[in-house]
Amino acid sequence: MHIYQLCLTLQDPLYFATRELGRLYATENYLHNYALTYALGLAKSCYHDAEHIPHYQEDLEPLNKRGIYVTPARPVNFAYVTHTYKWADLRYQVKMEQSSVNLPTFGRIRELAPESTFEAYLLASEPVKLPQWIRLGKWMSKVQVKMKELPKHKQSEGIFTVEFPLNPLDTMFTNQLLSYDVVNMPPVSLIRNVQMRGRYYQFDELKGLKIPVSMEYRFQA
Repeated sequence: MHIYQLCLTLQDPLYFATRELGRLYATENYLHNYALTYALGLAKSCYHDAEHIPHYQEDLEPLNKRGIYVTPARPVNFAYVTHTYKWADLRYQVKMEQSSVNLPTFGRIRELAPESTFEAYLLASEPVKLPQWIRLGKWMSKVQVKMKELPKHKQSEGIFTVEFPLNPLDTMFTNQLLSYDVVNMPPVSLIRNVQMRGRYYQFDELKGLKIPVSMEYRFQA
């Protein structure tokens, strides 16, 4: 098994709507592993989808046969920027109609700021090469990718703590979750500060890092 550490550095503000608080659309400071897998070019989706329905299972499950898995990314260093946007109802200009609906005329977006950095891990049964630059988020923000293969590892079994976030569907069937905090993110909420029982990879040179074994893309029936 080849295990890579991925360092992601934002070159533009990054936005995706994690929470909607009234007129504030907030971006969570974690990156979902589904979005990362697509952005890294490991999974492909249809260029045009008339149904506007995601096909995560069809797109991601083939990676299990190739032995490839990407974890969610945790923030290493981040900041936020907030922007105010405005819009107007222009129906009267098109159809000469007067609108009687009281629509809000402004909203706010909280985005992750440029130069924020994130860390994720890529597990692959064969060596993998990734692009140095990717696009991520609603605005297709530019992100720099640096990958480094981690030193030789070994497997152990027992109770351990995971330092980075996990997708619970991808690991709960092979390891027992003991405690965790939830990060509410669509389409599948992530978990962090995870303590679990099962098999894991550990590294002599990286004492605190433990990565669950047998993670793969799984989906609810």
